Amino acid sequence: MTTLRWLPIRVLPVLVTAAYLAALHGPVPVTALDWVLGLAAAGLTGAGAWIPLTASLAQAGLLLAVDGGGAQAVMPVLFVLAMITLGELWMRRDGWACLVGTAVFAAAQVWLYAPRLDPLLTSASVLLTTAPPVLLGVYIRSVLRVALEADRRREEAVVAARVAERTAISRELHDLVAHHLASIAVQVGAARHALRGTDPGVDEALAQAHTTTRTGLADLKRLMTVLRDPASMTEAAGAAIAGEDGLPTALAAAVGRTRASGVVLDADVDPDVVGLDSIHRLAVLRVVQEGLTNVVKHAGPHPRATLTVRAGDEAVRIVITDDGTGARPGSPGFGLVGMRERVELLGGRVTAGGRDGGWTLDVTIPSGGEP
Repeated sequence: MTTLRWLPIRVLPVLVTAAYLAALHGPVPVTALDWVLGLAAAGLTGAGAWIPLTASLAQAGLLLAVDGGGAQAVMPVLFVLAMITLGELWMRRDGWACLVGTAVFAAAQVWLYAPRLDPLLTSASVLLTTAPPVLLGVYIRSVLRVALEADRRREEAVVAARVAERTAISRELHDLVAHHLASIAVQVGAARHALRGTDPGVDEALAQAHTTTRTGLADLKRLMTVLRDPASMTEAAGAAIAGEDGLPTALAAAVGRTRASGVVLDADVDPDVVGLDSIHRLAVLRVVQEGLTNVVKHAGPHPRATLTVRAGDEAVRIVITDDGTGARPGSPGFGLVGMRERVELLGGRVTAGGRDGGWTLDVTIPSGGEP
C-alpha cells in the first residue's frame, strides 16, 4: 500500500512531545527518563510508515518501561503515540501483523493496570484506547484501497482508449492509404512492363516510382505494426528502419529519389553518422527525407539543392538549401511540424525559412546526450 511519508508530519510527534515535556506537563516533575522515553516514542511514531509492526511492539515496550522506571510525566504522551502507531499499523498492514500488534498493546495496558485491576474499568479503559485507532486504521486503509483501485482502473481505461484509437488509425491506414499505394504499385508495375524499352527516361521514372511506392508500403506496414502493438514503440522500432548498417543506404536512397525527381542535388553526408544510436539515426533519416521532399514539392521546376550532414562530438547538423522559386506554403505543413516535434524531443532545434533566391532548412540534433 502507498505509504504517506510526508516529512513534516513525521517530525511533528517529536516537536509535540518536546513541547509537552518542556512546558505542558503540569505539576508532575519531568525526569531525564521522561525525555528519553518520550522522544523514543515520537521517533517510533515517525518510523511507523516503514516498520509499523515493529514500531507498535516497541511502543508497548516503552509503556512497560515507564511502569518499571518511574517516569510518570510522559505517560499520557506514550499512550497517545502508541494509539497513533497502532492505527497506522492497521492502515498499512492486515492479517496476523495487526492482530499481534493489537494484542501486545492490550496486554501492556493490562500489565499497567494489574496493581489496581478492575474487571469493568480495566476492560473499558483498554477498549477505549485500543478500539478507536483500530477502527480508524481499518477505515483509512479501505479508503486508500478504493482510491488506488480507482486510479488503477482509470489508468487501464486510458490505456485501453489509446490502444483502441491506435488500432482504429492503423485500420484506416490499411484500408485507405495502404490500399491506394498497393494499387499504384500494381499500376506502375504494369506500365513498366507495357512501356519497357520505349524511352530510357520513361523507364527510369517508372522504376523510381515503383521503388518509391514499394518503400512507402514497407514503411506504412511498420507503422501499422507499431500502432497495433504499443509495446513495440521502443528503440527497436527505430532500429528496424534506420539500423547502423542501413542508414547510409537509406540516405543514399533518399538522395537518389530526389535526383530522379529532377532536382540537381549536391549531397555531402558525414559517414560518422552511423555511430549514433538508433533513435538519433532515425531522426537524421526522417529530417533528410522530409527536407528533400519539401524541395521536390515546393522548389519549382529543375531546382538546385545542397544537402549537408555533419556529425560532431556533441551534435549532428543537417542543412538543406535550394534556389527554387516555387511558391511556399504560408504556414508550416504537417511534415515540418512533425519534424520539429521529433527533433525537439531529442533536445535539438529546427530553423526553416526563405533566403535570397531560395529556402534553407537548418537542423541541429544532440548526438546522444540527455535532451
